[in-house]
Amino acid sequence: MGTTRGPTSSARWWLVTRKRPPAPGGMERQSFELTTRLAARGPTTVFAIEPNQSLPMFFAAAAVGIFVGCIRGNVSLLHLGDGVLAPLGLIARAFRVPAIVTLHGLDVVHDAPLYRLWRRGLPWAADHYVCVSEATRAAAIAAGISAPRTTVIRNGVNVQQALTGARARRADCLLFVGRLVRRKGLAWFVQAVLPALVKQRPALELVVIGDGPERENVLRAARDAGVAERVRMLGSVSDAEKVNWLAQATACVLPNIHVDGDIEGFGLVALEAAGAGCPVFAAAIEGLREAVVDGVTGTLIPTHDATAWTTALAAGLTDRAPRGETARLHVQRHFGWDAVADAYEALFARFTGLRWRAADA
Repeated sequence: MGTTRGPTSSARWWLVTRKRPPAPGGMERQSFELTTRLAARGPTTVFAIEPNQSLPMFFAAAAVGIFVGCIRGNVSLLHLGDGVLAPLGLIARAFRVPAIVTLHGLDVVHDAPLYRLWRRGLPWAADHYVCVSEATRAAAIAAGISAPRTTVIRNGVNVQQALTGARARRADCLLFVGRLVRRKGLAWFVQAVLPALVKQRPALELVVIGDGPERENVLRAARDAGVAERVRMLGSVSDAEKVNWLAQATACVLPNIHVDGDIEGFGLVALEAAGAGCPVFAAAIEGLREAVVDGVTGTLIPTHDATAWTTALAAGLTDRAPRGETARLHVQRHFGWDAVADAYEALFARFTGLRWRAADA
């Protein structure tokens, strides 16, 4: 069920995650990198979901494991990988073991009726909350978690992996990477921005990596706008293929829009693209405003503004000045995994040995 490192008789950090490879996705990659690097730093138990294991089964198994571990005195600190797992923190707190939850954004604002009930207990489930962006932190505070009980530690990216596919860039190749959900704004972009760009650059192609419930809406928008043949849908691809596309594309677009009950907690793709030296054009919204440093790692554009997007991309597709190295260095310095793991380790050190306190103490 989980992997144990270090002698079983000693207390250790427990890292519990329901997001792990081989399942695809940004949270899965983040979980793998974080747990692997923290496990290398001290006595650690990683309790991760198994392939094909249902969430209820994993939740029950994790609850039993944490309970038994706390009884035996084997847990010095519990870290839960996202807000869905937050109630497990109550088990640790009952034994006066500090519990820390990482919040990603959607796990704070998701508005499904059943999850709203689940979310009401979020402020009481843990001693402290790591937020992956200031946008996520603001959402956590709005949900009832006091500001002193939050710390922002942004997600990391493996810059060296991003550089493995470095090669000459294609001309007139826009790239979108992400889950096809409404907040990503791809259907809007295809309908409102892409036609104007194609008129200026008839050879332009939009390559789409990812899948999700908005796929048919994206295809319909492309047909309605007369640019269906300019949109290439690749679906889900391997990490290696994604890296190769980031190394080849002229630019990466992240045209997010505001959607009630949803949020872009950070914007990992923006880091991956910048780390690969791929110019980034992103909506100035939510966590993307922190993942992209305007003018350094990419260009921020007002969300849902077709004129601004068309103008910025038309200029960006023409500008051939090399800017990739500055972006890569910034990402490596500020978002490399060593720095992220250092921040988590420092936070864990603050809480190791602390006892259960009032929720807002």
